[in-house]
Amino acid sequence: MVEPRSFELLSLQAGKQSIFKNIKHAVKNSEKGIKVIPIHGILTKKSEAFDNVLGMTSYEKIREEIEEALIDEEVETIILDIDSPGGEVNGLFDLADFIYEARKSEKKKIVAIANDDAYSAAYAIASSAEKVFVSRTSGVGSIGVIASHVDQSGFDEKQGHETEICPWKESNQPKQGYILEKKQ
Repeated sequence: MVEPRSFELLSLQAGKQSIFKNIKHAVKNSEKGIKVIPIHGILTKKSEAFDNVLGMTSYEKIREEIEEALIDEEVETIILDIDSPGGEVNGLFDLADFIYEARKSEKKKIVAIANDDAYSAAYAIASSAEKVFVSRTSGVGSIGVIASHVDQSGFDEKQGHETEICPWKESNQPKQGYILEKKQ
């Protein structure tokens, strides 16, 4: 069981408090110990200038920070601090494979904390870590969402229902958008 305040103590804010000198934020040097890598907001493949302002994190940035932590002799444990609904598929599994391989090398411990939410792509990243910690109020899940469809065309046909595919065409009226084509 995880202690109730564990997530607060390991959050990014903890690195700013003097009693937690062993915690190392991804962009801040300190004593030997832990490097916290924030994985917050919408996840994208590439970094853009306004990612922080828009509340996004790129797989590129996450990988760079993990690579830095792996070669930093002061770091013993890497914490992936995750609070994200997920994001882009492109680049996701390359990052997940990288984390998994880095973890297998046993150079450093890599753990993930669902510091509120880790859904979809964020949960895929978390699942690549050695351990995933989840509080009672956090939410995780949904790697590779699947949609299902029931083909009931045979049933409809027996009932006398006919299915019609409705083609759409672009309208000449800018505000109207697309309109249903009429049958000839």
